[in-house]
Amino acid sequence: MACICLCGGASSWAADATGFQDWQFTSSANPATPTVATNAVGVATATMVIGSAGAGWLPSLPGFGTNTGLWDIGSQNPQDLTNDTRGRVLLDIPNPVPATGGLYTDLELRVVQFIDGGIYTGDLTFSPTGAVFIARTIIEPLAIGNWVEDQYELHFVPSPTPVSLVITGAAGGTLLDRIRVNTDTPPAPPQLVINSVVQSNQVLAITWTGGLPPYQVYVTSNLLSSGSWAPVGQPVSVTNAEVPLDLPTGFVRVLGSSQ
Repeated sequence: MACICLCGGASSWAADATGFQDWQFTSSANPATPTVATNAVGVATATMVIGSAGAGWLPSLPGFGTNTGLWDIGSQNPQDLTNDTRGRVLLDIPNPVPATGGLYTDLELRVVQFIDGGIYTGDLTFSPTGAVFIARTIIEPLAIGNWVEDQYELHFVPSPTPVSLVITGAAGGTLLDRIRVNTDTPPAPPQLVINSVVQSNQVLAITWTGGLPPYQVYVTSNLLSSGSWAPVGQPVSVTNAEVPLDLPTGFVRVLGSSQ
């Protein structure tokens, strides 16, 4: 080798980012913007698609407690089973994380809905899939049913921009009172920095810190646009590697999974 150039990979991750949206549905606006929100990159929306027999927005509903600002998004039409007529909520949430490989977004979803075990079963479904049920907490006990808060967790890989989530109501009907969404993205990892280079016989031992595994060592014969980087060995999860000095190359670099 005539020369050796060692290149660490600069991190492409965005800074730590979180977002919070709370829809209390104080009006019939559709799409609805959050009543309370913290999102530095934009305004989230919730669009209601009313299904069969759905009454839409209601300021309150006699016999269903003191809850206000309700959405009756309808049900499956039993006379039209060939078409899905269940009500839906389309959530569109700006996300500051770029949609690149290795990045993810965790989303916590809380839905307050009326459950009576008969008509209102509370069986929500989600698209895209990936919702993991966490807990159900009774908010307000009633003689004929309960307002309950369901909490779900969703994991998106890679991070979508924006986060788009469709909540589909139960076949018997869905009565919503409140939706809260919290998005959480990982903090930026430290920049990948090569710490030491030690030559021993015909081997170059390299160590580094930062970045995210798996790591890959690459070599090239030149840094011109016509040059190409070829991987050396397999990706590794450790922060060290060895490069044979008999390769017909003059430049070496290390990249983590976030580059």
